Amino acid sequence: MSGSSPTVGLSTPASAEPRAATVAVACSGGSDSMALLWLAWRCASALDLRTVALHVDHGLQAVSAGWPGFIQDELVRWSQHHPQWPPIALHVRRLEGRPARGQSMEAWAREGRYRALHEMAHELGLDLVLLAHHQRDQAETFLLQALRGAGPQGLAGMPPLQWRQGVCWARPLLGHDPGALSKLVSQAGLRCVEDPSNQDPRWARNRLRQSVWPALQAAFTQAQPALARAAQRCAQALETLDLGVQADRARVVVDASDDGHRWRLNEPAWRALSPARRSHLLRAWWASLGIAAPSTLVDRLAADEWPVGAMRRWPLDEDHELRGYRGQLVVGPRARPPTEPPKDLTLDLHWSRAGSKRVAAWAGRLALRRAPGAGVGAALALPCTLQLRGRRADDQFQLQPGATARSLKKQFQSQAVAAWDRMGPVVADTQGTLLWVPGLGWDARVPRVAGGWLLEWTGDAAGPGDWPEGALHP
Repeated sequence: MSGSSPTVGLSTPASAEPRAATVAVACSGGSDSMALLWLAWRCASALDLRTVALHVDHGLQAVSAGWPGFIQDELVRWSQHHPQWPPIALHVRRLEGRPARGQSMEAWAREGRYRALHEMAHELGLDLVLLAHHQRDQAETFLLQALRGAGPQGLAGMPPLQWRQGVCWARPLLGHDPGALSKLVSQAGLRCVEDPSNQDPRWARNRLRQSVWPALQAAFTQAQPALARAAQRCAQALETLDLGVQADRARVVVDASDDGHRWRLNEPAWRALSPARRSHLLRAWWASLGIAAPSTLVDRLAADEWPVGAMRRWPLDEDHELRGYRGQLVVGPRARPPTEPPKDLTLDLHWSRAGSKRVAAWAGRLALRRAPGAGVGAALALPCTLQLRGRRADDQFQLQPGATARSLKKQFQSQAVAAWDRMGPVVADTQGTLLWVPGLGWDARVPRVAGGWLLEWTGDAAGPGDWPEGALHP
């Protein structure tokens, strides 16, 4: 990737833990978040609760380095005027890295901001974070999503309450006009940060606020509450749509992996769905995995009949691809093109304990681990040496005890093992006897025991330029 995902640097020690009864507010230092912090502090203090402010410095402009100090000074000033209320603790994170190739600065900053807020909340033992989005923010979001051609998911805007990864994100001001917040800031004498990037016309929301919104408000005085209501109605419609998606999934998905990345489909049931219902099902699946695939790709996949037996793969985003084969759909990392080492190459790996070993010749890693719980694995006696090699024409693999050993090609076909799951070396003992094959597992002639050993092969993820443009498209 040409950029990097947002990471965070700790500016305020996480050891400064708040008491259990605490209200957390995401605070940029701008007027909206300072107004929310002030209101939350007043209400929390009346209820004998403590308040913490969570600030994220995106590191995109030099002036932002001074904002944590500005906020801290303002919070001290508040406490001096209201010593009877518990002081607000400020916690700060700074983002590191830059957007990936093809990722917008806005999307990168938003992703990093929420990640940093979540990490701070988790470290402080908090499961509720207040956000200062108001009614105009909701109306703007609806318009921006509509201009991007979004469907119900995008037009629903921002929910008042949303649980993600153990944290509830709450927007108590979503139904309030920003003018009321500005009045509060003035009356309470709150000092706020002026972010110069809010005037930068490169960002879509800024262009909307500067050029479109004043004219829209002048022509349609009720535009703000009307658009916010439209978002609310889309959210209500989305709830009904989600119920339909759940029903379609129950009919179409025969089996799913524990991590949700692999589906096995009832192909007749899939083909019976309309393209629109297929589209909603795919979007909901990928959204649950944190993947936002391009709408054009979703629509194309929903309309595609996917010939039975054909192996297909499609790029979903910079990091993920979708693979389809014989009724299976798999979301995985974009793999590198397969490496073809010399056919006679063998490599001995010595294992004294569980772990993962890099195997450059086949561009991946081989991991050895114990079967979890009462699971069954190979009865290996460590330390031991396992031999890695390529597949041979005379290799015979036995799937079940007492079954006939057959060629790897026939076993792959009988088990519907896709080409990408066959990649990597096979594993043999030091005499060359076949023990384990990617996509098939241990040969049935290998002794098994409860709590035995499992092998897992993982190919390297793709880097920039690894795949020619369009190579993953059907």
